[in-house]
Amino acid sequence: MKFRGFLSNGATAALVDPAGTIDWLPLPRFDSPAVFCRLLGDDTNGYFSIVPAEGQGTTEQQYLSGTNILRTTIHAQAGVAQIEDYLAIGRPELRRRIQSEIPLRVDLQPSFGYGLISPAIEPVGSGAVFRDPIGDEALVFVVSSLAPGPAKVEAEPFAGRWILPPGRHELILRYVGDSRRDLAETQTALSREVATAEADLSAEERSPLARNAAYWRDIARTPYTGPYRQAVERSLLVLHGLTYRTTGAIIAAPTTSLPELPGGTRQWDYRFSWIRDGAYSAEALLAAGDPVAARRFLEFTLQCVDVQGKPFQAPFFHVDGTLIRGERDLGWLRGFAESRPCREGNAATQQLQLDVEGDFLWLVYRYVQATGDTTSLRAWWDLVLALVGWVESNWQQKDASLWEFRGQDADYTHSKLMCWVALHYGAQLAQIIGDAATAGRWEAAATAVRQAIEEHGFHAGRGHYVQSFGGEKLDAALLMMPLYGYVDARDTRFAGTLKAIEEQLVHGNWVYRYADDMLGEAAFPFVLATSLLARVYLRRGDTSRAKELLEALIGASSDLGLLAEHFDVQTGEARGNFPQAFSHLGIVMTALELEG
Repeated sequence: MKFRGFLSNGATAALVDPAGTIDWLPLPRFDSPAVFCRLLGDDTNGYFSIVPAEGQGTTEQQYLSGTNILRTTIHAQAGVAQIEDYLAIGRPELRRRIQSEIPLRVDLQPSFGYGLISPAIEPVGSGAVFRDPIGDEALVFVVSSLAPGPAKVEAEPFAGRWILPPGRHELILRYVGDSRRDLAETQTALSREVATAEADLSAEERSPLARNAAYWRDIARTPYTGPYRQAVERSLLVLHGLTYRTTGAIIAAPTTSLPELPGGTRQWDYRFSWIRDGAYSAEALLAAGDPVAARRFLEFTLQCVDVQGKPFQAPFFHVDGTLIRGERDLGWLRGFAESRPCREGNAATQQLQLDVEGDFLWLVYRYVQATGDTTSLRAWWDLVLALVGWVESNWQQKDASLWEFRGQDADYTHSKLMCWVALHYGAQLAQIIGDAATAGRWEAAATAVRQAIEEHGFHAGRGHYVQSFGGEKLDAALLMMPLYGYVDARDTRFAGTLKAIEEQLVHGNWVYRYADDMLGEAAFPFVLATSLLARVYLRRGDTSRAKELLEALIGASSDLGLLAEHFDVQTGEARGNFPQAFSHLGIVMTALELEG
């Protein structure tokens, strides 16, 4: 399956289509408005393409080994061109490094405000400045060239077009947030880089591309050496690519409004740091041998704790820890595959989701277990007291569940499970620091939650746990019960639940998260759920079935090893936001547990 390549610098992300066109790039951050937004609209909403100047060509793509640097190779009748795309680490800057036997046409058509505002263009040297006419933002574009013949770069900046002769080139696009203050300095800095183009393009080992490649190869290093190493490495690169380097926040996905069902309305903005998604991702990074990444997410999230009210005022935050202020419709965009509305922001920020404190405290417990870092635990203890104490007093409330149902608050079994996790593992953390009285009180509260789950979250007539208290429906979140140690995977009650899930939600190697919700029938399987099922089978001793499910996940990845939130079994296409942290952490956790 071909979809798009993923670029990141730990501040923002870009998507590159199979032809080598960049059609999605928010700047300067993951959650900023996009300057290339053709992904959700058309050519007028912004893109950056490189194609043969004459005739057509075919393309193939691959990542430079161990990196988030994407190479697109163009095969044309007259010769071959290679484009290596990357976002510069530590800079709001996109670079496209080119080695070509043929002339190439560059079309650079940025816009501001998700394709709403056309730029004012000023030619500068071999490049141009694209300025937001109603704001302070600007994009500075320069061309560095090392061409062997007499041909020179042909520039048509007002048309956003450049013709590159055969040779080596580097196209640099730098974002400037305050053009009045920073523009002259940025232009001067980039002019110096152009002046050293010959040395830069000739010295591969000292080039900015080589330094960026070394960064990715170092950060994604893992001791895992099992048979799924390539898939694990790519998944770790995705998780690191979704981590905001400045704070350690981990976003759910780098896109907004890619639909679960094309032409429908089931599409959301995922460019924020969900407590749940980030905790799952940080656990995978921790398990893969990176306690530093896990700790950075813990520290970021602890800075968001409110010690006077609900500890997490929202289920997710901007990457700087501030609250998201609702949701708006980008009505001028036609949507991916005509899927409207296109959304900025996410109204689920106002929901009560009871599971997130438990998701986070499980990560705290796993981190302390793995590292023995009780010094940090003691430093965090006042915040842990606030987290567990709130759950102790409020676990009986109804909520929107991890699925973020709108207008369907209930006593969801998974939400109560995670309240049990918060209390039970909070008690174990209290024991670690020697607070036996608090540990005893929290464990007693955990027992009360368990009693409620067993009395109201289990349907005796059907012989299985249910999605919500007093209901009959199932959901894939019930698969997490043995993963958190609530119940043994071979326990009679859970065995009945697994059997019912297999009958109702499992189709071949794919698991639907539930049958339906407020928007109707669930159209496609939820990728994370397949990895949850695989991990359950491991705990039941069925290694063969777990491997089968993991290999199905890996086989469903794109040709670049990437997974979306959902998977269309019939067409093999990615559905939903892309690439999705949930899906990739599932590969990491399943592969590591198989190895273990």
